[in-house]
Amino acid sequence: MNPVKPYTLVMIPAEEWQAQKDLLQQIREELRHQREQYKEPGITADYILATEFMKAVGIKKSKLYELIAENKIKTVKKSRHLYVLATEVKRYFTDPDIR
Repeated sequence: MNPVKPYTLVMIPAEEWQAQKDLLQQIREELRHQREQYKEPGITADYILATEFMKAVGIKKSKLYELIAENKIKTVKKSRHLYVLATEVKRYFTDPDIR
């Protein structure tokens, strides 16, 4: 091995090189399409408004206040708005104690 030239030069026809580039581009596009198709659904914020929580789980205001009074969901009140921890949406459907 020659330490001065640690690389190898390879010549290929332009058509083959273009075919390789096209194939790589197709692979990139397919991976991008698959990544977009399988994005994680759901809410990305830490807290959501209580009205958004009620819409997401399909309950009315009286049921929301009942859950809050029984300490079954975690909420935060800031100024005049009531916020619910976003992870409570998933927990509402999975935790058998919340119904």
